[in-house]
Amino acid sequence: MRWTGAAEMTGERAELITRKSEIIRELAGTRRRLEAAQQTADSGANADRLSFLQAEVARLQAEEGRLRLAIDRSPHSPTTPSALPGPAPQELPMQEKFDVFITAGYDPDKADPLLAMAGVDHKSLVPVAGKPMIWHVVRAFVESGRVGEIVIIGLGPEHGLDFGVAVHYVPNQPSLWASQNAGVRRLREINPADRMIIGTTADIPLITGEIVDHFIDQCQPYDRGLYWGIVPEAVMVRGFPDSKRSYLPLREGRFCSGDLYLGKLSTAEKIQEKMRGFIENRKSVVRQLLLLGPGVILRFIFRRLSIDDLLGVVQRTFGITGGPVILPFAEAGMDVDKPFQWEQVKDYLIRHPEHPANGGRDDKVTG
Repeated sequence: MRWTGAAEMTGERAELITRKSEIIRELAGTRRRLEAAQQTADSGANADRLSFLQAEVARLQAEEGRLRLAIDRSPHSPTTPSALPGPAPQELPMQEKFDVFITAGYDPDKADPLLAMAGVDHKSLVPVAGKPMIWHVVRAFVESGRVGEIVIIGLGPEHGLDFGVAVHYVPNQPSLWASQNAGVRRLREINPADRMIIGTTADIPLITGEIVDHFIDQCQPYDRGLYWGIVPEAVMVRGFPDSKRSYLPLREGRFCSGDLYLGKLSTAEKIQEKMRGFIENRKSVVRQLLLLGPGVILRFIFRRLSIDDLLGVVQRTFGITGGPVILPFAEAGMDVDKPFQWEQVKDYLIRHPEHPANGGRDDKVTG
């Protein structure tokens, strides 16, 4: 009966989170319609529509607040990462703001077809909907309202980007591993206190504030050392059938990386050296698994590898607790590394004019 009751409460929490995501999406669309109506409010009919939309925005905002409170108060499942076997980790105080580092490094000596096609000399400056990719990533975190300090590795003030908020720059590093190290060190310099931080990359321009909010919400109560986003293959195929992402087959399904990470600052510092091999082999699932030992490889070959297996390996290999966050957003898994992926992103924005990247982001928003 105890597990049945917990499962029922978990189902209620999942329904609340799903409903909140729907409300956030509906609110974004209503706000855009309100902005359009405000620009043409020159008739009685438009005035009535303007009043209606203003009332809808207020209603949806109130509903989102109610759902957020209900989610915060709802119990977590005993099958969430916080209840997995292993020593109970030290829980940090609940946070409202999260410092973030964004890796935007590049190799100036490496020929890159994407840069040649886009006519830029830096990958994070590849334009999407008239703005550099990195701009969209920063704005997504600002839209969420839950970002603190922002560190960008691989760019500088000389690039002349205006994000509408202050950012900290770190010079370009020789590798992604070095970039992550530099980002973690800079966040420690900014604030020496241990806390939950977020890491991401500059090449996921379709990320939105809604996706950031969903990811952070799913990491609560922040009692694991590290969380990472993963996207189911079915979700990616629906959104981007030709993305050619690499998937890790597990008992629960096939997943690709969502390029969002949340964890304790101290955990990030602790695992940097051990993570080097995994980062260097990030394009090959098999090579990453080889680093985890023969037992993992055998379970992988015979399709018996599960999420719980991976969590156990994370604890044994890195000495930390962790948990994946399944993201129902293909946009989180659509990074832009190659020209064909850039074309897919541009085509997606044509088919989805409601996406915030299509002018729905206010350059002057300050969070």
